[in-house]
Amino acid sequence: MGTRVLVVSHMYPNQVNPMAGIFVHNQTKALKRAGIDVRVVVPIPHFPLYRKWRGYRQLPARTDLDGIPIYYVPTWMFPGGFFFSQYGTLYVNALRKVLPSIHEEFPFELIHCHTIYPDGYAGSLLKQAFGVPVVSTVHGSDVMLYPKRSRRVYERTEQALRGNDFVITVSERARQEVIKMVPDTKAATIYNGFDPSRFQPMEKSAARKTLGLPLSGKQVLFVGNLYQVKGIPYLLEAFRTIAAECEEVSLNLIGEGPLRAELEQQVEQLGLRGRVTFLGRKPYEEIPVWINSADVVALTSLSEGLPSILLETMGCGRAMVATDVGGIREILQDGRTGLLAQSQDVDSITRALRKILIEDESFIDTMGKQALEASRKLTWEQNAENTKAVYARVLEEKQS
Repeated sequence: MGTRVLVVSHMYPNQVNPMAGIFVHNQTKALKRAGIDVRVVVPIPHFPLYRKWRGYRQLPARTDLDGIPIYYVPTWMFPGGFFFSQYGTLYVNALRKVLPSIHEEFPFELIHCHTIYPDGYAGSLLKQAFGVPVVSTVHGSDVMLYPKRSRRVYERTEQALRGNDFVITVSERARQEVIKMVPDTKAATIYNGFDPSRFQPMEKSAARKTLGLPLSGKQVLFVGNLYQVKGIPYLLEAFRTIAAECEEVSLNLIGEGPLRAELEQQVEQLGLRGRVTFLGRKPYEEIPVWINSADVVALTSLSEGLPSILLETMGCGRAMVATDVGGIREILQDGRTGLLAQSQDVDSITRALRKILIEDESFIDTMGKQALEASRKLTWEQNAENTKAVYARVLEEKQS
């Protein structure tokens, strides 16, 4: 096998939350296919009041997922992100107990962490014990949102950036934020990817038949966690206007989260019962069919790095209406592969949805075709090759 890499990520699929960090797992699988010998360490919540704590308690210490060895490490975390500034230290304490035995079995040559804080912070403090370099991937919120929580989180993020040998960012926007915090950081942007064998076009009518959806009418789709940062209340407000102007349009929301009850209440208040459907979580294998069933996919986030759903939507040959945050505009070509709207701006989101659903229905097909063409350079295979090049560079610099 090739270079031995230990991935550290608190975001990773498990039996309790099978969609958590699916993009990290997808990259890890691509790295394995590219010849990297990889294993994954996943800090999991270890606190009685933590949501789904009983489920986390039942996870095995070690398992395999798609042929990749996974180690689950109970770690003190708190509901609602309380004491978040201490998470870096808590991660170090938990990982310090298990990494020596993992290293004996699997003498890793490099540690790759996902999120610069807390994972990358822990990696930067633990690397000396094993004499290996550490690389971290910045996903967006870890440099654009987390440091704003407190001065302590900002300082530890800054410390982590200085302690990492190299930083990968999922967008150029995130890389600029990294350089703003620590100007001499060695950093490069490597865009996330998607699996073209899974996310590919199929006839809209066939997709709807498979899912038992009406064949007529237009459908808008949202896929993501029901969190505040996803800006779903703004999408619902915008959709109310679209629904009033177009009788045969519906909105499907795939995902779960703490805002569900509040959002369901908003749907009632807006008079959208029967036009908006909360579908809950869906198996990852079903998502391509749902994307293909839609006329347009909507993402109205307040903050993003580079969302996987954007790339997956493009791979299915569908257009997206997305807010202009994070690295989205680096991939979504406004007016060509989708439409950009201003974040937290109901009127802007409404105009974008109206343009593609009502004013010029040809956009549904033309933008979808152009999105499919643009997606061809955004696969996980390309991401893995670029990431391998970073590994080689970092290891060569360590030896010199």
